[in-house]
Amino acid sequence: MKTFPKARIDALTDGIFAFAMTLLVLEIRLPPDAVVKDSAELLARLQALVPEYLVYIISFFVLAAQWRVEIGLRRVEEVSQEAVSWSIVYLFFITSVPFSSGVVGRHGDLPPAVWLYAANMIAAAAVSLRLRALEVVPEHRARARADNIGTAVFIASALLSVALSFIEPRHAMYAYFLNFLAVPLSRWRGRGE
Repeated sequence: MKTFPKARIDALTDGIFAFAMTLLVLEIRLPPDAVVKDSAELLARLQALVPEYLVYIISFFVLAAQWRVEIGLRRVEEVSQEAVSWSIVYLFFITSVPFSSGVVGRHGDLPPAVWLYAANMIAAAAVSLRLRALEVVPEHRARARADNIGTAVFIASALLSVALSFIEPRHAMYAYFLNFLAVPLSRWRGRGE
């Protein structure tokens, strides 16, 4: 069976996460044709960007959490072709986050924007679970199961945001703040094993 150096996948993953996290903030900008005559008008235009900035904050920390989980386990030094293939699929979904963030940042009052973002998050999380199953060395499997709780919370928050989008789409993104519970739950689960 052909294997590949894990360090190469790690380098690509780090670069893509850094680039995707940087692209998120580039989506937030005042319209180029905006004429700002005074401080009050500038403050009003900046205030109008608050929904986009909130999505940036959520997306930045979601990506940071995904990255942390991916680097948190000492995995094998070489990976299979299957792991390389799944890594590429995973990174595809990560590179899609700036787009889905931009859509929900500008149109978060419309349910399909929330659905697009949630689908992107769920797909990335599902592929992340598969990668962990392929790459975790046996002595770290208990820790991987504890980290899977964080991923389950992540998927649940995405599903909750979809449900909230039917009631109050403008507030659906707040469901992702549940992810702050993931670390304490993972630690609690990790102690039990």
